[in-house]
Amino acid sequence: MATVKGIKLSRRWDQVARGWRNPRNELLDEHKKKTHLALVSGWADVTNSVRILKTDLFEEAFGPDQLLFDLAQVNSNIIGIDVSNEVVDQAKRQAKHHGVDASRYLCSDVRHVPLQENSIDLIISDSTLDHFPSETDIVIALKELRRVLRVGGTLILTIDNKNNLTYPPYIFIRLWTRLGLAPYFIGKTLSPGKLRHTLEEIGFTVEESTAILHYPHPDALVRWLERSLRKLGRGKFDNAIRKGLALLDKLEGKRSKYLTGRYIAVKAVKRETS
Repeated sequence: MATVKGIKLSRRWDQVARGWRNPRNELLDEHKKKTHLALVSGWADVTNSVRILKTDLFEEAFGPDQLLFDLAQVNSNIIGIDVSNEVVDQAKRQAKHHGVDASRYLCSDVRHVPLQENSIDLIISDSTLDHFPSETDIVIALKELRRVLRVGGTLILTIDNKNNLTYPPYIFIRLWTRLGLAPYFIGKTLSPGKLRHTLEEIGFTVEESTAILHYPHPDALVRWLERSLRKLGRGKFDNAIRKGLALLDKLEGKRSKYLTGRYIAVKAVKRETS
């Protein structure tokens, strides 16, 4: 049953979806998609996973950085959920355009997933849980994801990295959001250490951890810079921008990666508890 908080959250994202004007950042979105697909393919067996769950559909609804339409080419047994009916409907329209079955795209709060226990082999949660107003909500969502995941199943999770040197103090994020300068609500997140501790405490084993997408905040500034360079060069700078993003990705191999990556990424496996 939907909670009052869940209904408010759904309405908030419905409003975002109705007013969404997607900024055209083809190269950044291309880079983000490539990075996430590499992460998933490197950490999970997508082809042989019996059932896959993705925890939001915003990219599938509005972004060229979507994942599910590509993953569906190797495994069509995918369930997608999103708290917003508007987002789900738009994702279904986009899926049809790509020739992808979207019959299992559902409107659902990630804290209350309408699936049976131990019914999912692989969960992909890319920057879903960092849109809640409290750390408690993140923990509730993680426990719910563990519930539906089978023992030995894999959770691939990315959330905002507040250890990033350019990540602003949350008081400024709240102000930015209240002034309407952010296109959607930016929530709380966990540090790399606290995320690992939380996952281990609720019954996961963290097998891999890294930081991805090594370009600075604020997002609006980086996106404006890409658009400006592309407009100025009329496409002549596209390869240089791609090479620059690839060069920044090499920071993932450094010990300081959690100071430069925009997102924490973890692979966590559900363990059997006594």
